[in-house]
Amino acid sequence: MALFSFLFQKSGLPGSSLLLQEVQNNSRKNLRFVLSIDEINPGLTILLKLQPVFELVNKMRFKISDPDLLLTHHIRSFPRIRLGNDFRTLEYTDNSGTLVRQSPSEVPLNTLIPFKNIQKIETRKAGTAPEKWLNNFLLERDSVAHPDQVVGILRETKGCYLFPGIPFNSILSLKIDKTKIEHVIRLDECSIKNPPFKRFIENMEQEHRLWLSADKERAKRASVHIHCSGKYPIINTLMQKLLKEIGYNNFKLISEIKNEELKQKNPDIYLKLNNFPANKIRQKHIDWSKDLNQILEPLNHFIFLSDLKMENISAALPIHKIEFEEFRDNLLKEIKDAETKNQQAQSDQMLHTQERNILKKITPFSRKLLEVLSASRTWESAVELASKIKQPRAILFCENENVAAELNLSLTEVPRKLWINPFKFQHAEDLTQLNSKMTHSYIKPGIIIISASARTHLENLCRKALLESKQAETVLHEQKLHIKKIKANLELLQNKKNKSAFRWLHVSLKQLLYRDRHLFQIPQGKTE
Repeated sequence: MALFSFLFQKSGLPGSSLLLQEVQNNSRKNLRFVLSIDEINPGLTILLKLQPVFELVNKMRFKISDPDLLLTHHIRSFPRIRLGNDFRTLEYTDNSGTLVRQSPSEVPLNTLIPFKNIQKIETRKAGTAPEKWLNNFLLERDSVAHPDQVVGILRETKGCYLFPGIPFNSILSLKIDKTKIEHVIRLDECSIKNPPFKRFIENMEQEHRLWLSADKERAKRASVHIHCSGKYPIINTLMQKLLKEIGYNNFKLISEIKNEELKQKNPDIYLKLNNFPANKIRQKHIDWSKDLNQILEPLNHFIFLSDLKMENISAALPIHKIEFEEFRDNLLKEIKDAETKNQQAQSDQMLHTQERNILKKITPFSRKLLEVLSASRTWESAVELASKIKQPRAILFCENENVAAELNLSLTEVPRKLWINPFKFQHAEDLTQLNSKMTHSYIKPGIIIISASARTHLENLCRKALLESKQAETVLHEQKLHIKKIKANLELLQNKKNKSAFRWLHVSLKQLLYRDRHLFQIPQGKTE
């Protein structure tokens, strides 16, 4: 049933047209507006600043901005007076305040030009003032109308005509932008004899009759039980929602039909969405099993219906099958690309993790080796003092094996000696070979004997290991963030997939319900 909202016009417009439109859009009811005024001026004339479109009882429509076009009295009679062929052009100020010069055919259709806005009228003979032209024009036609009766010129399909004004009682409705005011009534003329008020009352009575009829139909539908044989929970839930929207609140999901139910005859409706013996049912049944298979076909290899959940979509936009399939294929490609990127990123992360772990493991050893190298014995001093060096062990770092062998023989007071060529370690992770149980007892201050080149090489390698360890941590952190973004994008794509699949089901089932509305005895407007 329509809900009429009264706009009481006293001294100004009760809110902008945008506000009225917002109120109408947000209303759950079929909200309509009625404008009630005390007087035409200023009650109605103030609206003309918004240049509303007036609709008259004779179905004529035009935009009005001049209050002189509105009349408080009824027009008993006014002949149809078309401007003659000698009428060439007129200069007038349009609704936007612009001075224009147009011929009768150039004036836009349904344009109502206030006579006082006309600056000049040009005929075949000459240009003249509007008032003088009007007097002469009517005299030539035996004064069929008085000049004071003419308030404007109206452009119609066949040409331009003299216009006598708009009586208040002839106003059917007015529209401001997208907001329509259904009725305009005067508070001092709320009588059934008053045409605008009578139209309003008749409209209310008609709406009430429609509401009673619809209410009776709703009560009838509410008493009917609908038994559904759906296989998929999402479809059952969606069907229950759609049927509830049209008044069928008694929804029951069934997996089988008992023998006693087959024999009963009642107003219940059996909605067949999968296989059950509908031919044995005496009650009314609607077979949608084949239709449902066609609806589900585009969802094959796209989504598992068991994983699909209800979405909060109040009004799903229609979508054609070809459009959905194209969207589906593009989305699947996006998801596949994202999954490939995720797999590659996971593999990269595994490699980065392994590298980080290796470098992290040798970081303490690299620091210790740098510290020990700073307290090592130079090769030259060891050669010079070889016979005097007395210690339990020594590790020799140099590239040349023969040179190392000579020093080894000279260290007669050192029982345990170990030679290592440091240049075989070229990468930071190679230090793991040096970080062994065998070398731990040798990597101590005063135990190392090392050449200058070997020391420089090992120090650079240790510093490189420490730097690469920090870089590996940074790279691994960035890789984790990269994977997080990929997973977030994948989640968005999955949500997009779920929403699109649900939209397809929602729209398709709603269209199916609309197609078979006669079987459910649904009014047309309920499923559109």
